[in-house]
Amino acid sequence: MPKITSTNRRNFFKLAAGTASITILPASKIWGADAPSNQFRFAQVGCGGKGYSDMKNTIGSGAKLVALCDVDKSRAGQAFKEFGQLPIYDDYRVMLDKHDKEIDGVVISTPDHTHACIALEAIKRGKHVYVQKPLARTYEECQTLLEAAKKFGVVTQMGNQGHAGMGLKLWEQMQRGNEFGDILEVNCWSNRPVWPQGMTAIPPAEAIPEHLNWDLWLGPSAKRDYAKKYLPFNWRGWWDFGAGAMGDMACHNMDPAFWIFKLGLPNKIQAKASAPAGISYPAWSEIEYTFDKSPVTGKPLKLTWYDGKKLPPKPEGSHPNLTLGGNGCMVVGSKMTAMGGSHAGRPRPIAFTGKEYSTDVKEAERHWRAESKKYKNDNHHKQWVDAAKAGDQEAPGSSFDYSVPFTQSILLGCVALRFPGEQLIWNDKNKNFSNHKKANELLNFEARAGFNLKL
Repeated sequence: MPKITSTNRRNFFKLAAGTASITILPASKIWGADAPSNQFRFAQVGCGGKGYSDMKNTIGSGAKLVALCDVDKSRAGQAFKEFGQLPIYDDYRVMLDKHDKEIDGVVISTPDHTHACIALEAIKRGKHVYVQKPLARTYEECQTLLEAAKKFGVVTQMGNQGHAGMGLKLWEQMQRGNEFGDILEVNCWSNRPVWPQGMTAIPPAEAIPEHLNWDLWLGPSAKRDYAKKYLPFNWRGWWDFGAGAMGDMACHNMDPAFWIFKLGLPNKIQAKASAPAGISYPAWSEIEYTFDKSPVTGKPLKLTWYDGKKLPPKPEGSHPNLTLGGNGCMVVGSKMTAMGGSHAGRPRPIAFTGKEYSTDVKEAERHWRAESKKYKNDNHHKQWVDAAKAGDQEAPGSSFDYSVPFTQSILLGCVALRFPGEQLIWNDKNKNFSNHKKANELLNFEARAGFNLKL
């Protein structure tokens, strides 16, 4: 097809004016899905591991990749090789400066401690953001992201992809139909950590690999010596970089409870752990959240998180050989108890309260399996891409309006791990713990020079 310049375009319309009729095709018909006016152009920050799949899923959702950024050339090697014709950076700030007019959105798939500073820089430039879970490492960072998204009017999504799945819709149907009865308790759990935790000493310094920009990897965190015990995945177990087992899986496994019961911030939190969290998270933990009132149930609700191979008790009336699995969510009600697997997985009835296990449970499970066929899994990345193109801030299921208070609740649980056995009382109006000064000091941290965490 010949190139249509401004001159021959005018001649084309002059010629067309003398014909009996003419059909003017919309740009989308001429250019297909890649019509320049309809493109959603994005940059990927963090291109290895989960970043690679986020990038491919975003492209598969109709977006156009225009630039890549990663501080680790080895970890991002596959992406850099596949998209080597595009601009590649190790500093997101430089990338955003150079391609400000070419980028509509940014996908952020980096370690937890860098989520907020990257997302904030993008949002302040008016870029839509998809941020991997958890949104940030501290309560205050999450709050800043929410306020920034509202101020700059961008479309947001947290990367807890199970939120777009069929399972969450089935959980909703159960709750709407009052299948549980009164909610007695909620239990969520994970087989994480599958990386080292419980460390009490900083590892000795080692030589920085040539493929890694260690200073940029540290981002807003205080400078420290490189050690291979931090990378590529073990950073999750270190307090300064990750959020432990909860940071990895609670955004998935607690999602059904927070969504169907419309939970916000808890009123009280109390933790048990193998040891108090310090420079690292404990080997195992149990964290009890108390919500004085759920907007859905109108009553107090208790939610308990288990990790490190700790599990909730099996409900009475369940099959004697019931296995809970490595990850899940269980809602215990006065009528029925249901359980779903990882990533807001499809729930299934496992017990009827006050009754011995019988074929009634199997019949109920068959019924709800059939009900699940009415639903389909949505594309979490496409939700964000389509909403960003439409400028619809409310369309993504895990937009910051939902995912910020959800993540903040998880992070308050992380703070409770520093003080196991002590009950922390949260004052949502004042946005702090009313009874614990030291806990309040952990709600934020000061970014080092060159990295911004302020709106």
